Amino acid sequence: MPAVLGNIIVITALIAVVVLVVRSLWKSHKSSGGCNGDCGNCHGCH
Repeated sequence: MPAVLGNIIVITALIAVVVLVVRSLWKSHKSSGGCNGDCGNCHGCH
């Protein structure tokens, strides 16, 4: 039974890391949007 509990803890930790990474990527995508090819509306282009 302890091996199963250890597996559950590891899987839960991995799922939490994946959720945090996806959330971070989603927030950065929504805030900056990245380059969309339209330099007229881009604040990062010079």
